[in-house]
Order: sequence, then structure tokens, then C-alpha cells
Amino acid sequence: FPDAPWLLSFSYGRALQQPVLQAWQGKAENVAAAQRALLKRARLNGAAQRGEYHADMESEGE
Repeated sequence: FPDAPWLLSFSYGRALQQPVLQAWQGKAENVAAAQRALLKRARLNGAAQRGEYHADMESEGE
């Protein structure tokens, strides 16, 4: 809806949380991995919101 008077978006809460929790597993030694997972998901979700997401972006930087 490009002519909408407001920005339309979708709630990506679960999409942001699940990979982070999976990486962290409640262990202090996994905090850095969880932070990387959060940053990656935030970037991918941002790309999705802008209409720039492609599935091959999932494997970039691994």
C-alpha cells in the first residue's frame, strides 16, 4: 500500500526471538553467538520490511 498515510509492517517478534534463544540455550558461553543471531535476524527482517529480502540472504555470512 504505497499510498497509505502510515507505514504498514508486520510483527517479527517470534522470528527475532527463536534463533537467538536457540543459539543462547541459557549458557553464558553462547552470549556472543546469540548476539550475532539477533543482529542477523534484525538485518534480514529489515530487508523484508523494505521488500528486499531473498532466501539466499539466510546463508550469507556463515
